[in-house]
Amino acid sequence: MKTSIKSAIFGVLLAAGLGAGSASADQIINLQSGNGIIGGTDSAITYLRGPANGPFAGPFTATDFSSAQAGPSANIITPHSSWQPKTIGTAQWISDRPTGASEGSSVLYAIDFTITDAFLTAASISFDFSVDNLIGGGPNPALFINGTALTGSLTDNGFSGTNNFSAAGFQSLLTTGVNTLYINSTDVGGPAGLLFSTTITTGGGAAIAVAEPHLVAIFGLGLIGLGMARRKQRRT
Repeated sequence: MKTSIKSAIFGVLLAAGLGAGSASADQIINLQSGNGIIGGTDSAITYLRGPANGPFAGPFTATDFSSAQAGPSANIITPHSSWQPKTIGTAQWISDRPTGASEGSSVLYAIDFTITDAFLTAASISFDFSVDNLIGGGPNPALFINGTALTGSLTDNGFSGTNNFSAAGFQSLLTTGVNTLYINSTDVGGPAGLLFSTTITTGGGAAIAVAEPHLVAIFGLGLIGLGMARRKQRRT
């Protein structure tokens, strides 16, 4: 084999060998309520207001989820004296009204998070919260990912302590890029507020090949060189 052909093949093999990067499919995402100061609004959480003193009347629709995402920012409020605990980590209480510690409504909250990997084999959520009055309620469950309800385990529900909702195995609901966690907070009368801190964990056992642009260019040049070398060899 002539030197020119060897060089072309070397370029192809070099690009093929170096062009496979890997992207880990492991992520830990932490989200919480009260991203700001009391008396202000939460920069990360928007909402759709429902009825006061009762749950949403019907199952959530795609329009409801879109409205929650496009809605106003949640209010960060001073908690009612009966709400315990006052904090979960650095999270703060939120409501649909600045006066939520006195009167509020049922709310569908929305908070975005980003998945950076393309290949997931596992996903779990641990949602610590305190709420006046309930997460879930009426025809709708507690939590949704991208508009699909999560089925999980609830330790307790209310504002007298820290409660937990956990779920796993929902990796098929996640997409690369921006995703949205929706929280159904139900008011049954009087004050209405939500305090939460949550961790979403994803996992994957295999790497994804990632083509790097400059190596793709080397691969293309190598193929062109190989073709030219072969034509030259046939002519000689």
